[in-house]
Amino acid sequence: MRRRTLVLRLAVAAVAVAWVFMPVVAPAQTAATTDPVVLSARLPAEFVPASLANIQQLDTATRTSTIEYIVSGTEDARSAFVAGEVDLMVSGIDLSDAQRAALQQSGRGLISAPVQAVGLEVFGFVPQIGLFPTRCDEIDEQTGEPLVECTQADRIPLEADLRLGGESLVESFYVGNNVWNSSSFVRDMGPVLPAGYRLVPPIRGARPLVRSDGDAFNQYLDAYVAITAGPQRRAALAATPGSDPNDVPSETWPGFLTPSRQGMDNVVSTIAGGLDPAGSEVALGGTISAAATGSAAEAVALNAAKPPSERIPLFRAKVQNAAGEWLSPTPDAITAAVALDGGKPLAAATNPVKGAYPIAWVNRAYAPASGLTADEANAAASFIRLQVTAGQGRAASLSDGRITSAMVAEALAAADRIVESNCAAAKGTVTTSADGAPWLPAGVLTAGPVKLCTGPATPEPEVPTESGTDTGFDTGFVDTGFSDVGFDTGVTDIPAGFDELPAEVAGEQLTAAAGSADSAGSASSGGSGASAGAIGATVSRKMPLPIPGQSLPPLDRAVTLGLGALFAMVVWKLYDRRTSFG
Repeated sequence: MRRRTLVLRLAVAAVAVAWVFMPVVAPAQTAATTDPVVLSARLPAEFVPASLANIQQLDTATRTSTIEYIVSGTEDARSAFVAGEVDLMVSGIDLSDAQRAALQQSGRGLISAPVQAVGLEVFGFVPQIGLFPTRCDEIDEQTGEPLVECTQADRIPLEADLRLGGESLVESFYVGNNVWNSSSFVRDMGPVLPAGYRLVPPIRGARPLVRSDGDAFNQYLDAYVAITAGPQRRAALAATPGSDPNDVPSETWPGFLTPSRQGMDNVVSTIAGGLDPAGSEVALGGTISAAATGSAAEAVALNAAKPPSERIPLFRAKVQNAAGEWLSPTPDAITAAVALDGGKPLAAATNPVKGAYPIAWVNRAYAPASGLTADEANAAASFIRLQVTAGQGRAASLSDGRITSAMVAEALAAADRIVESNCAAAKGTVTTSADGAPWLPAGVLTAGPVKLCTGPATPEPEVPTESGTDTGFDTGFVDTGFSDVGFDTGVTDIPAGFDELPAEVAGEQLTAAAGSADSAGSASSGGSGASAGAIGATVSRKMPLPIPGQSLPPLDRAVTLGLGALFAMVVWKLYDRRTSFG
């Protein structure tokens, strides 16, 4: 009996010792990370529909990446990018010289690529404009009475598209007159009215509505008016308190008295609701603003799906280009416009080219030339590549135009430069992929070969010494080479959380442990000589309690063993007492 008891005690002690000193790493934690690489971005509202399918497709690649974006005006987007708050930015307004200088001084630099052809549409609603027979206006010279007795039944609705040229826009946006009764509107509509009829405008004019946040929409709408009705615009600003007639168009609307809303969605929803932006009540004379072609088309489609009694009389007006044509922003008209002057904004407002829409420009994506990790550079480049290839095929369905083939080539070259430049700074190795895989789904990109970056191997963290008192956060976090992968870009957010390594760093540790990596810098399955220190440091930050051996090795092992022995003795005594009573 005593011998069996002794054997049992020795067995328990052996199990306790083995438990203390055996490496404890969960099998799932030793596998290569599957966490996506996260890029933070600021995007304008008109770019979001064009990019969603591409953002989703990045998630279906072997090596997944995620774009976490905030929709904002172009002014805020550029400021956030220069301040290092985001990794990627899209804007229709280029960075200023001062902003470019700040990026160069910070060491981040700048690379940009054309990604979207945009059209801005004059959009709004107005109570039905009628037409009245001109014969009803004839007066008997002898009696002063109408020669023809007409009634309300003789009135017919206007069915032609509205035309709003530069002078009419001045009347509405800068002066506040009843644009429907202005001489410029009557003149512009004349050629499309049926013979023998005149306009019967609403008694009240349309309320203008602009963006309160600084955005390209304000700048390009104002710029179009400055080009087509410059003298009238200057005169109107001179007569407006607080406005300067010498103001050049910018992202901030020049007329301080013009009602505004934050963001394009709020502008569109105000119009689609038939509201007066000055008081959020029904606008008796209508409201007039501008919106991306896709947003205006969506609002019109949703309105048409309502019961007739609930519909708002929305309109999408035509504007005049330098060739004298009245055009809507169709995909073909936008495409023709951005092909002029190398994609210069509003080129069709000054170049007399038929079929080109005058309020059109190119949105560009901006990324730093230095400061992204190898994985982040691959993700940013892959996003741009999708946007200018597969994304171009979807442009017309979103009411966008297409950038030119030269712009596509420029964007693909820029994507390669983003990889090469950031890879050099991150001390990685530039490789070539035929189709962008594994960062893009295989076979999706047909414009290859393209450049990718394999991140540098991360050195094994130093083994903690007895004198250390930390629980392991600094050990491994600093020693993983985190500062070498370009995180010092000014970005203050750590997407993976404070208590665990970012995905790209964890991936590099596991790559170093496995001893090999594929062409995209992700860990391969080969290699058995894993670095226990690197893996253990990574796993310890995911565990509720420290893993034995990660801090104070001799002390915590001895304490653990002692506690285990004490627990075993207590259990054995209880068992022994119970059997002795039995």
